[in-house]
Amino acid sequence: MRDAETLHMAYGSDLMAQALRDLEVEYVFINPGSSFRGLHDSLVNYLGDETPKMVLATHEMTAVAMAHGYAKATGKTGVCILHNLVGLMNGSMAIFNAFCDQVPMVIFGGSGPADPGQRRFIDWAHSANTQADLVRPYVKWTDEPASLDGAMDSMLRAFRIAGTAPKGPVYVSLDAGLQEEELSAPRASGADLPRYRPAAPIHPDPAAVERVARALLDAEMPLIVCGRLGIDARATAPLVRLAEATGVAYLDDRTTVCFPSLHPQNLNGDKEVRKLADLIVAVDVQDLTLATKGYGVGRSNIMGTGAGAAGARIVDVSLNDYFGNSWSRFGGPTPPLDDQILADPLTTLEALADAVERIGGDAARIAARKAALAARHDAIQARHAEALARRSEESPISMEKLTHEVYQAVKDEDWRLVVRNHRTWRDGYFPFSGAGDYLGGDGGGGVGYGPGAAVGAALALKGSGVFPVAMIGDGDFMMAPGAVWSAAHMEVPLLMVILNNHSWGNDELHQREVAHQRGRDVSRAHIGQRTEEPHADLVSIARGFGAWAPEVVEDPATLAPVLREAVSRVKQGQFAVVEVITALE
Repeated sequence: MRDAETLHMAYGSDLMAQALRDLEVEYVFINPGSSFRGLHDSLVNYLGDETPKMVLATHEMTAVAMAHGYAKATGKTGVCILHNLVGLMNGSMAIFNAFCDQVPMVIFGGSGPADPGQRRFIDWAHSANTQADLVRPYVKWTDEPASLDGAMDSMLRAFRIAGTAPKGPVYVSLDAGLQEEELSAPRASGADLPRYRPAAPIHPDPAAVERVARALLDAEMPLIVCGRLGIDARATAPLVRLAEATGVAYLDDRTTVCFPSLHPQNLNGDKEVRKLADLIVAVDVQDLTLATKGYGVGRSNIMGTGAGAAGARIVDVSLNDYFGNSWSRFGGPTPPLDDQILADPLTTLEALADAVERIGGDAARIAARKAALAARHDAIQARHAEALARRSEESPISMEKLTHEVYQAVKDEDWRLVVRNHRTWRDGYFPFSGAGDYLGGDGGGGVGYGPGAAVGAALALKGSGVFPVAMIGDGDFMMAPGAVWSAAHMEVPLLMVILNNHSWGNDELHQREVAHQRGRDVSRAHIGQRTEEPHADLVSIARGFGAWAPEVVEDPATLAPVLREAVSRVKQGQFAVVEVITALE
């Protein structure tokens, strides 16, 4: 590594780059742009493209998604740089995903120059008052500093704000003129000053912890639903302690995994348990209405979560009231809570586990409830096994078969599921040990997240011994296939399985539903949905970008050996892409 102290700090962008190194930023994800040419030069020629190292993406949306995946895999703040207005426009959907997912990210945008005398003709077209207006409704904070001192303060403050819970992306414009401003002398970045450190976790009110702990012990059928904590491996131990001490039923929130799949109190897949609950404690859940009472919307049955709990007492453990704004309706309506602990969810979970173990409960009643839950759990497992046996020989390949075989291929590795397709995922065939095994969904429902996020996460895990796995849809892949090139360029080991049903499947199901409701021709629901005539050659695209990719898998009998070969390739350090033709449902 080059020692920055032996180099000559001569420009404003040199100081900016030094701040990134002092903040221990490992990677900066970019798609090139002239508005940050000064900072680009400083990263390359002042710091030697070492700590931070630049990761080149083929599109700004992919660059942001890579930073998103990296942040979730490491727990650190992801960093990307976007080119002026046009780069920010291209990356804006991915920024919305990160906002909804509450992922710490700092997005720098080259801008200006603010001084009209320094602008070229294109700088006028790409300048705005102010640039951050494009994303201000779905970031935590923005700034457009007018001086180098202001820029340094903004950069450092951005990291503090992004990393303070509830976390999320921030956006700072770095004026091209400030980047190219000459320094009279080298100076310190100030990154070590206490005022730029994120705040400590917010601890819960002890009285509230005591109240909720006793409610869990006293309830007839308590239920815990856990959400965003699923990416933090530390959540599993206190969650299991809490569940076992109280005998609660457990459900994961959408697109998360927090609790061991094979634990007898895990009732994921039970469509009835929610409506039986008399107490629901929701921990770090994004949409409290969806997770508890349900919406009961009659216009569509697609992506339903089962019956809601009409009479249950609802307890919200989250920082949701500190997050978001009125621009987006993300998170649903005013939640139906009866009690609330507004504090750091992990800290509160640990406090609740301590409290219920200290208080104790009716051991016989808790044991009886756990036995009943175990019977429900076994029934769910039996249904999964029956569906797998029934659909194992189907072609196109069923999602039960594919999910099962991917797990069989990687189960002996120290695997991490970095991305999965939430619409076609089949629960029950890929056992999880708890939080941290799966890095969660995209946050905002923006298609195109998967390839970039998978590569960013896999890059973060490179050299750790962890085997990264991604299962993405064909539409997701076609929106951002350039991420494959970035992975190949950075020599990132990753197993990416493409679930190709030749359709924008979720929307085809919606077209079927509305045609059925209107008494119209359901057989025409595929029009404007199917990606066929011709079928896209995704294998050739992956190979063309530098991945190892076998022939398309259509026969269920060949799936297991192809996946075994792909795992072997990844263990050799390659990026493997396996395309599987799958059933729509």
